[in-house]
Amino acid sequence: MIRLLPPFLDERPRAVQVILVGIVPMAFGFLCGWVLDSSGTVYLVLQVLAAIGGYLAGFDHDVTRHAFIRGIIGGLLFGGFVLIGHHVQGGDDHGLIPDQELVLLVFTAGIGSLLGMLGARTRTRIELGGDSGEAT
Repeated sequence: MIRLLPPFLDERPRAVQVILVGIVPMAFGFLCGWVLDSSGTVYLVLQVLAAIGGYLAGFDHDVTRHAFIRGIIGGLLFGGFVLIGHHVQGGDDHGLIPDQELVLLVFTAGIGSLLGMLGARTRTRIELGGDSGEAT
């Protein structure tokens, strides 16, 4: 049988947990901040990809509250590293970063928490709906 749903985060090795919860949002946030000066459009496309990633990260959790907390953490790391990447690269932000940069952190943490919860709820619906996520 092929398992289509990912294993839960707590079933993964600690190193993989650190990569998924910490390194991925930091690296992707840095990339987003880095490219912001050269293209606001590419930055926005990367933001959509980040949102998809936040939603899919929720699939790693069977408890909605855990997905919510992970979304807050991932959102804070992502948003913080957007700012770091942008400050390292410098240049124009195309009006896409608020004047009060801490607002970006509140926004990314809030959106991250909501997306994580939605992902966890979707996984629960898939599992309870008779589709176990496994194919033969």
